[in-house]
Amino acid sequence: MRLKDKVAIVTGSAQGIGEATVRRFASEGAKVVVSDIQGDKAAAVASSIVAEGGEAIAVTTDVGVRDQVQALVEATQERYKRLDVLVNNAGVGLVKPVDEVGTEDYDRVIDTNLRGMYQCTSLAVPLIKKSGGGSIVSIASVHGVQGARGNSVYAASKGGIIGGMRAMAADLATTKIRVNTISPGAIYIETMRDFIARDIGEDGADEFMRLFRDKLRDSYRHYQPLEQVGETADIASCALFLASDEATFITGQNITVDGGMTTMMNDPESIGRMEKIRDTHGEMGQWMQARKAELAGQK
Repeated sequence: MRLKDKVAIVTGSAQGIGEATVRRFASEGAKVVVSDIQGDKAAAVASSIVAEGGEAIAVTTDVGVRDQVQALVEATQERYKRLDVLVNNAGVGLVKPVDEVGTEDYDRVIDTNLRGMYQCTSLAVPLIKKSGGGSIVSIASVHGVQGARGNSVYAASKGGIIGGMRAMAADLATTKIRVNTISPGAIYIETMRDFIARDIGEDGADEFMRLFRDKLRDSYRHYQPLEQVGETADIASCALFLASDEATFITGQNITVDGGMTTMMNDPESIGRMEKIRDTHGEMGQWMQARKAELAGQK
């Protein structure tokens, strides 16, 4: 077991990449702290890990609030007396042209993505030092490496994570704490249903997923030259490697896990692939607009 007896905090681990990571760590012997702003979902993930024979606790945490991050670290210390691995995964997205981004939008993304990473790292480092060293992995994005339209604030937050990681790696090298980032490409996440539900309700989201789940998932094959769907497990596997003793000579690195997506983001030959994605998303978008209009008419 690659993380036997190690203690790991994974933020934003109630769903998506974070959940896949915390479950993978637990399966490899780690004692895990499931941290998320969605406390009920975090508790459910921790409970299921325990039911499967793992060891886990859940701590409700808004990573943008320093006192809550401090409480997360203290809860870890109280329960496990040490910390070996921190995965800064909590994050939010935003797609808006730069001239439409308001202060509230900006603060929400930067506070969660960049401030959250910094606060979790700075407050966790003393406990990792006391444990004799360890690994810090932050989830960045291909948009922090190579920008795209409508992603200015998100790209700034993720680029900041990558730049901060390199400086932190230099700061902490003498303490045997390794610091790296992972930049995912297009990763299909089943919990996209939750975002759809916000627009058209639970029943509408269930119907959407029944009609379009397979098409939506399949569309993710076209974002990169490797024609396969990026999965949360792909990111979890990379995080496991960086957290394990197999990566003891790796620090200050950004590993892009994107199926080659960054090789074609500005490639004219990728237009055909983008058209396939637009066709699929256009069909789904038309259905969503019709459903919204139907709901509006019922009010």
